[in-house]
Amino acid sequence: MRLTIPSFEKLDLRTVLETPLREFVPWLAMVVLVSLAGYPGVVCVTPMAWLLALRVGNLCVARSRSGESSKRLWEAALAGGVLGFLQGILFIVVIPFLGPIQADEWTNTILLVLIQLVMGIFAGAGLSFFTASLNERRRTT
Repeated sequence: MRLTIPSFEKLDLRTVLETPLREFVPWLAMVVLVSLAGYPGVVCVTPMAWLLALRVGNLCVARSRSGESSKRLWEAALAGGVLGFLQGILFIVVIPFLGPIQADEWTNTILLVLIQLVMGIFAGAGLSFFTASLNERRRTT
């Protein structure tokens, strides 16, 4: 199976944006509620929340209006990346509420946040693509 990058005008961008947003909202609500209850450290479970990308891959394949299998796979990967990006932004927003950051810790904090953001994008895209490809394989056999 050879994957080529499709042009963006032929992708189902509604699915690419809507699916991760629908999966991100419950995670956002949980982080906000638990943080308001006094436990902002719950955001440190974000790598576990990357598993939501598996569901994003399933939903993208099921909901996509694209005709070609490769387009659905790219849509799933993009949607997973969007989910990882949103989770990374939430991590960036909540980290300052964990406690005061000392002057000598700023560099490490910024590095941690950037690693979390980039890894979230790649992990989300990869997990979503993986699940979507399994579904596409099952669909063709």
